[in-house]
Amino acid sequence: MRKSLGVLSFLLFFVVACTNHEPAIVKVDTPPEEVAEEPELIEEVSDNEEVDEFIEFKLDEEVLRVNLKQIPILSAYLHAADDRQAVIEEMGIQHILNKDGNIIYLLEFSCTNEECSYLLLDETSENTGLLVADLAIFEHVTISPEDSKLLLKFNRNSTHEFPLSNVVVIDLEEWHVLSIENDSITNNFLDYQWPILFVSWIDEESLSITVPDTIEPNNLHSETTNNNVSEVIFTVEK
Repeated sequence: MRKSLGVLSFLLFFVVACTNHEPAIVKVDTPPEEVAEEPELIEEVSDNEEVDEFIEFKLDEEVLRVNLKQIPILSAYLHAADDRQAVIEEMGIQHILNKDGNIIYLLEFSCTNEECSYLLLDETSENTGLLVADLAIFEHVTISPEDSKLLLKFNRNSTHEFPLSNVVVIDLEEWHVLSIENDSITNNFLDYQWPILFVSWIDEESLSITVPDTIEPNNLHSETTNNNVSEVIFTVEK
């Protein structure tokens, strides 16, 4: 049976930007010491008297602005909120990759009990917001051996010994999510159906994913050893 990571449970993998070719995220020259510690909504009036909205983040020694016009799903989320500033202050952003001088960021929003939605952003106008997880906890990111793909691992809390997991692979050239498949397995180890203990790149087209053979209830005395885990090889589809 073929198990595929083709879609997320919330239907959308990416958000199409407006046609004005503005980047979704930009650095601004404001000194970090002059910016609030918590993210905040910034409104600017454009030359045609339209009001443009941005979320401003202070990140280490830089100041970033996320252009809401370029990320409709984030804009819609904020406009549906009773207290926009309160939900903005709960957002977070982190720098996860610098590829050829282009920095890629991961923005978390809409969090409930530590589980959030996540958008992948970069500084080019071609690549805007890419929705990569919903109701999940980001664990780690690794780039493929030839730097063409990005792997992100997410977890969800569970009543089992380990959290349930998912793996998302991004084509950095085409800026979209790639399917990962295995034709021989009968269990679905993706889409938060099973714990994933370890995941790593083998080469540009394949991944090694280590999973427990069974899902056991929480047990303070239980241990997962090499005798009850399996390594499963997945192929990254183009």
